[in-house]
Amino acid sequence: MRLPLSILLSACLFLTCRPTNSIDTPAPGAVAETPVSAPGLVHREGRNLVQNGKPVLLNGVAFSNWVWDNKIPALHHNEADFAQLNQMGLNCVRFYLNYQWFEDDLRPYTYKQAGWDWLDQNIAWAKKNNVYLILNVHVPQGGYQSQSKGTALWDVPENQNRLAAWWKAIAKRYASEPTIAGYDLVNEPVTTKSIDQWKDLANKLVKTIREVDTGHLIVVERLNGTLDGWRDYNGERNMFLVPDENVLYQFHTYDPFEYTHQQFSWANRSPDENERYPDETKLSTPPDLQWYTATFNNPAVVAGTSGWNRYTGVPYRVSDPKIKLAFAVCQASGLQTGQAIFDDILVREFDESGAFVRDVLTLDLNSLNGWYFWSKNGSGKAEVVAGQTGNAIRVGGTTDDANVGYSIGKFRVRAGHSYQISGSVRGENVPSGATVKLRVDFETTNQPILTRNKAYLKNVVQYFADWGQRNNVPMYLGEFGAGAPCFQNNRGGLQWTEDMIDINRELGFHTTYHAYHEDSFGWFFGQNTLPNPANANTPLIELFRRKFGK
Repeated sequence: MRLPLSILLSACLFLTCRPTNSIDTPAPGAVAETPVSAPGLVHREGRNLVQNGKPVLLNGVAFSNWVWDNKIPALHHNEADFAQLNQMGLNCVRFYLNYQWFEDDLRPYTYKQAGWDWLDQNIAWAKKNNVYLILNVHVPQGGYQSQSKGTALWDVPENQNRLAAWWKAIAKRYASEPTIAGYDLVNEPVTTKSIDQWKDLANKLVKTIREVDTGHLIVVERLNGTLDGWRDYNGERNMFLVPDENVLYQFHTYDPFEYTHQQFSWANRSPDENERYPDETKLSTPPDLQWYTATFNNPAVVAGTSGWNRYTGVPYRVSDPKIKLAFAVCQASGLQTGQAIFDDILVREFDESGAFVRDVLTLDLNSLNGWYFWSKNGSGKAEVVAGQTGNAIRVGGTTDDANVGYSIGKFRVRAGHSYQISGSVRGENVPSGATVKLRVDFETTNQPILTRNKAYLKNVVQYFADWGQRNNVPMYLGEFGAGAPCFQNNRGGLQWTEDMIDINRELGFHTTYHAYHEDSFGWFFGQNTLPNPANANTPLIELFRRKFGK
């Protein structure tokens, strides 16, 4: 379903609306003693954003501010960078914040003047150059969320109290500031138990902000996941409404992940990857893809130490229409004192009569590229070792359910056809009660299985457009981006980005690209130096200039 826009907003799609500075506003640092509902702020009207009666469409880039560093990022950018965005036709910066720039853990609730001075300076630069800021808490008290490390935000209640107090201080200080488009509560929250933890905290933060600022837009992001389920969907892809009328709802996408994050070791990717866009040979799986079932009754490796043996699984006939994709898995559960080595793995397909159709895939065992190791309690590891004739995958040290799956080799299944896995396995000191076997795992989705192209990208984000329409709220794609390797050796990064920009316009999303100045996704590379055109992704910068230029 295509997201319809009002005639007024459609007229603004290719014109960048600017902050209105015609009203009198307090000087930076002025404190509002009572709740403020200031005129001239960006606010929600139905599914649109408006300011002073005029439609606002936010398009810009993220200032990540090297947020992983505990020092204020004085050299990340300066006023010239805001001026460049204005000249390019962009009007918004998602501005990342680390609580440690404002508060020490040893002195909670006491805020550093240096943090306020730095933020005041950036607001002044943005105001002068007609650029909005969306203040985003990227590192809250309790820790950065995206890679499941900030569990203390959820397990230590005082961290939530400190976060609420900090947001109240921010909102009180800037309650009348029209250059600030909105307050982005927490980046990519990953809870320890359930979505209810994020719902409760989001509602608490909204209520706290509204005690001192009734006018500013609040930005609420979907739950990114939980520790035991990265995609813990609630039927609405972890979107939810909060009880406030002036909210912009946010989601992120870097799909397909294996393309946008290729070669990044911090994302468990191999340095020799060469993923491309578009690529009609690659299945790009939908974001609601979920594990469904597996061939659990395949033969298992016996306890103790055994030599190489060939194991052939039971053919699994696909009779359930919910099954859409399959991939090979090496299960290695409970190997706390032993290890299992898997080699020469093959998946075969048979038709309705049982006749052989094809070898679906022979797995690449030369590296862990494309393999995903999962352990229920984080124990154990997978690694490449010498096998029978070449390399093999070894798993050991697991104390609970664990496996390693060939996620890059997912394939479509055919109704009525059967799939069978076989391979050579050697067990070493396998404990009694351990489970070591080869499996075919099956996944389900409510969406079509597409190849890696623009239709796939649109399908990924269409759900959020539809969700916004159903709930009559505006939608914000707060992060989208392709990593630096995507722009090298004709891998198609510019085409991916242009396709995303065009899709975002078609669906009416407010957007910020990640990111302006960082080595992984930046327009500019390098750290501890101001952005330098000599060290930049110039074609990407020129693409934005061409797509948004005045």
